[in-house]
Amino acid sequence: MSNKEILLETTGLSVNFPVKKAMPWQKSQYVQAVTDVSIQIHKGETFGLVGESGCGKSTFANASLGIQKPMDGQVFFKGEDINNISANRMKELRKDMQKIFQNPAASLNPRFTILDLIAEPLVIRGGYTAQERKDLVINMLNKVGLSEADLYRYPTDFSGGQQQRIAIARALILNPEYLVCDEPVSALDVSVHAQILNLLMDLQKQMGTTYLFISHNLAVVKKICDRLAIMYLGKVVEYGDADKIFANPRHPYTKALISAVLDIDVDSKKERITLKGDISSPIDPPAGCRFCKRCPMAVADCETVESPLVEIEPEHFVACRYVR
Repeated sequence: MSNKEILLETTGLSVNFPVKKAMPWQKSQYVQAVTDVSIQIHKGETFGLVGESGCGKSTFANASLGIQKPMDGQVFFKGEDINNISANRMKELRKDMQKIFQNPAASLNPRFTILDLIAEPLVIRGGYTAQERKDLVINMLNKVGLSEADLYRYPTDFSGGQQQRIAIARALILNPEYLVCDEPVSALDVSVHAQILNLLMDLQKQMGTTYLFISHNLAVVKKICDRLAIMYLGKVVEYGDADKIFANPRHPYTKALISAVLDIDVDSKKERITLKGDISSPIDPPAGCRFCKRCPMAVADCETVESPLVEIEPEHFVACRYVR
């Protein structure tokens, strides 16, 4: 294992959501959004979280921020269990934990000026004069590629990429240690993807922020992430050093995802892996491997015998009994 300082760690984290009953006498059912996830995020790194829509990425991120309470397991931030501390202590930690949302237009109040939007965390935190807040906002605007001239404009005056810059400025105004980037470019025009990603990487170098980067785009994850976890139906199936996973994907699901990445080399003969079969229900998943119904390597007992994460090489873990 790495000797780097651990900023955030989850142990056996599980989050379930109740399903509304059609009839009062029906048995209670739960969507198992995240199940038994144990990972470590090191200080100063970019940790990627990858998987299909509905696999539990955003739920895990919300649980890591203390927004979503887990059914089981623990979340440690800087060594403290955030679900077992006082409200006052959580308020203290909250300034070090922030989030950038997928759709900037929906996350910015259209009635607030840019000054009010970015200064809002400072107002909530308290201890700043109006002039100090304004100076800090101007400094942050300059860091994200905007200017003082934008202070009294409104979010609707800006393009999608500029709105995301404003959202980034708001998230970083308190200089947090941990920032969740929940698909920060997926709602933006393709032409500004690289600009926002480069901005995030530049700000990380300047401020030393730790990122949890959620994305469907494996090409982006490969470029910017140091370590990553592949999730399928609420469970981590492959986890560890990003370079090792991309160079040597071992889980069948990871191989299928990477085979779908667009390759600019038109002469390459990379084989596209097409998954067949039905996706297991998140309400009643198999007791064993949750990928078994779509896995080309599955055998009879995969559905009943669980496959824990096993280290197959330093900093590379796979949850498959037939991959060693």
